[in-house]
Amino acid sequence: MDYEQQLNDLRDGKIDELAITPETFPAFQKVWRDFPSQNKIRGVASKQGHVKYIRVN
Repeated sequence: MDYEQQLNDLRDGKIDELAITPETFPAFQKVWRDFPSQNKIRGVASKQGHVKYIRVN
């Protein structure tokens, strides 16, 4: 999965959210830690390690 493209799409408003599971988090984290627009995206944690990333208005 191309997390960098999905994060860019989320930042640009092309998608509404990005759902990450505990299984996909390690691969996602490698991209997230270097993503320059973290201040425009917020992670909302839910049960069992699931995180939904949404665009901050």
